[in-house]
Amino acid sequence: MDRPVVVGVDGSVASLGAVRWAADEAARHDRTLRIVHAMSWEGPADGQGVVLDAAADARGWQPGIAVETVTVGGPSARVLQEQSRTASLVVIGGRPHDGGLLNSSVGAHLAGFAHCPVLVVNRGERWLTEDRHPSGMWPGPPAPDHAGPGADPMTALPGTAPVVVGVDGTPSGWRALEFAYDEARSRHVPLVAVHAGHTRPHSTVYADLAPWLRRHSDVDARFAGLDEPVLEALTTAANEALLLVVGAHRVCWFEKPRPNPRTQLIVHHAASPVLVTRSV
Repeated sequence: MDRPVVVGVDGSVASLGAVRWAADEAARHDRTLRIVHAMSWEGPADGQGVVLDAAADARGWQPGIAVETVTVGGPSARVLQEQSRTASLVVIGGRPHDGGLLNSSVGAHLAGFAHCPVLVVNRGERWLTEDRHPSGMWPGPPAPDHAGPGADPMTALPGTAPVVVGVDGTPSGWRALEFAYDEARSRHVPLVAVHAGHTRPHSTVYADLAPWLRRHSDVDARFAGLDEPVLEALTTAANEALLLVVGAHRVCWFEKPRPNPRTQLIVHHAASPVLVTRSV
């Protein structure tokens, strides 16, 4: 079964910027791109127009990918969580307080409850030119000074900013490392593995990690042990990253898994796109 890349759109600039990331992911992994709009009373009246505009741009950005569109009634978080059951990845644009229905609050919910990895493209508007009319098509890639470090999500020339991944020696951390390696290798950028805090000694984590790094020498990778708390260290590292990758790290409360608040805060506060993986 083809597990598509699902991207949620609501007509906001941030969500439209995320479409390019989603199209890029679909092209690199040879998957269908499914563009989803959750219909609600507070959203755009022309939901079909929202998904059709996004589909047209996705096809222009990555010619040749298969694109399908879906409009579903219901809250965005619930609709995308349900879509995640059959998806390989869910992508949304994240920007708090921009008036859009898809923001970092939805991303934080999906980070805890989605059934597949989630990519929250924070500040997705950076991938649009400033003169794009809200109802028009993107005229082309944004200028580098508007997009930030390594911002161009295209596969061939994504810039030189690294992929940063949080590591801690847990199964969730190893899964995040695998995802981060794949992103760095396919985008031809460095990989920085960050271990923060004092839960485990940095030297112990690096000793566990070193054999893996040697086996994956096709990527320029380095380890950084930081004494700052995890949230502070990773959100600071995200300022200079193309992409930040973290594990979901679910916690249990009365025997029932709950989203880790730290992961959700990272999604809220990181300046770069954040990929939240799932353990398998």
